[in-house]
Amino acid sequence: MKILILQLARLGDIYISWPAVRAVRRMYPDAEIHFMTRPRFEGAVEGLTAINKHLTLPSGHILQPLVNETVNTEESLNRMEEFVETVRAENYDQIINLTFSPFSSYLTHALTMPHTSVLGYTRFRDGFFCAADEVSAYFYAQVGINKPNRVHVADIFASMIGTEYVEQDWEAPVLPEISISLPEAFLTVHVGASEKHKALTADAWARALDYFSRRYEGMPIVLIGAPNEMDIANEIIEKAPNAAITNLVGQTKMNELFTILKRSELLIGCDSAPIHMASLTDTPTLNISVGNVNFWETGPKATLGLIYRFEDSQDIVPERIGEIIAQLLEGHADPELIMRTPGLASYGKVESAEQEFAWKLVQAIYLGGDYPVADRIEIIEGAMKLDEINDFMMSQFALIPEKGVNAIAPFIDGGEDVIKSISRIVPELRPMIDWYHAEKVRVAPGTQEEIIAATLSVHERFKRHLRVYVPQDEIITTVEAKDGTL
Repeated sequence: MKILILQLARLGDIYISWPAVRAVRRMYPDAEIHFMTRPRFEGAVEGLTAINKHLTLPSGHILQPLVNETVNTEESLNRMEEFVETVRAENYDQIINLTFSPFSSYLTHALTMPHTSVLGYTRFRDGFFCAADEVSAYFYAQVGINKPNRVHVADIFASMIGTEYVEQDWEAPVLPEISISLPEAFLTVHVGASEKHKALTADAWARALDYFSRRYEGMPIVLIGAPNEMDIANEIIEKAPNAAITNLVGQTKMNELFTILKRSELLIGCDSAPIHMASLTDTPTLNISVGNVNFWETGPKATLGLIYRFEDSQDIVPERIGEIIAQLLEGHADPELIMRTPGLASYGKVESAEQEFAWKLVQAIYLGGDYPVADRIEIIEGAMKLDEINDFMMSQFALIPEKGVNAIAPFIDGGEDVIKSISRIVPELRPMIDWYHAEKVRVAPGTQEEIIAATLSVHERFKRHLRVYVPQDEIITTVEAKDGTL
C-alpha cells in the first residue's frame, strides 16, 4: 500500500501533523508513506522517521514565470502539470490531505487515481469543492477563527484517519547533540510568532523578563527564534538588564530546538512552531495567545500546557506575564490561565452563554449530544423562521421537474439569502446553518433527479435539527396548513 500525506501549511502545522503521520504508520506498518510539504518548511520534517519519502511542492519554480517582467502563464501551468504528472506516477492507494486549503483540494484531486481513496479536501469530477469525509466536512463548517469548534486540530486529524493516539505518537524524535552550552536549569522564550500580529513586542518581552528576573532571581533564560528575529532578541537583552539571558536566536537548526526544549523547565511563547515542538517533548508550556487566534485548535498539547489569552495586544501588561511565569516555577498556576484538560475539548475555560450554546449545538449535531436549551426568544424565533424558509425551499425543489431550474433558481437563491441573514442575527444558530451549508456543498454531481433527491435529503435533516427549537403548536399549525389533518 502506498500513501501520500499532504501538509502544505506552515512549520507549526507540520509539527501538529507528526502524531497523525505516526498514527498512519501504526495503522499500516508495511505501507510506503510519502509526506509532502512546501520547500520553505522542509526542516520541520527532519526526525520524522515514520515516513519513507519526503516530497516538496516546488511552488517557487512553478510560480516563477508569473513574476517575470514578461508574465508567462502557459509556462507556469506547464511546470505545474509536469510536477503533478511526476507525483501522480507514484500511483497512490490513499491520499490524506491535512492542509484543508483550496489549493490543496485541487492538488489532491489532480493526484487522485481511479482506485485512490481520499481523506480531506479534494474536488468533484466537475471541479467543485468536495469534503471527502465526515470529518473534513466538519472542518469546513465549524473550524476556524470565530467558529464554535473546541477540538484541537491534532485530534481532528486523528478522527479523520480513524484512530486514537497512543503515547508513542507524541514522542520527541531522537534528540541531536548540540555544541551549544546550556545552563543546568533554564526557561526558554521564543521571541517571535508565526505572524506579526500574534507576537509580543521586544519591549513587552523585555519588561516581562526583567520583572520575572527580579521576582525569581537566578533563573537563566534562553532566547530562541529565527535569524530575522535577531534584532528583537538584541532589544530584549538591552532593555532587560536584570535577566540572565543566553541568546540563541538565529543560531540553531530547527531540529536542535527539540534538545533545548527537552532540557527546559518551561517554554514561553506566542503561537508558532516551538509551541508544537514542545508538545512532542512534553515540555511545560505557557502560550501567550494574542488577537486573531483560535487557541482551542492550535494551543499547546503538552501535559502541562497553559494559555494566557489576550483578545487585544493593548490589554497586555508585561509585568503581569513576568509574575505568572514566576508563579509557575514556584508550582502555582494563576487563575487567569486557561488550563490543558483531558477530553474532547483540550482546554478548560468559562465562556459566555452564547459560546457555550454554540459548542453544545455542535456536539448535538455531530456527536448525538443533547441539544442546548434556548434561553433567548430570538433563538426560537430564528429557528421558526428557518423552518419556514426551509419548507418553502423544499417545495421549490420539488417543482424543478415541472417548471425547470431557471424558473425556480431565484426563489431558492432568495431563501439562501434569508438563511444567511438569520445566521448573522441569531449567532447561536450559526453552527446549525454552517452544517447545512456544508452538507449542501457535499452534494455530488449527477443527474437532475439525483441532485434534487440529495438536496432534499439535506433539507429534511436540517428540518429535524430545527424542529428541536420550534414550539409544538407551531409544528401542528404547519401540518394543518399543508394537509388539513393532524
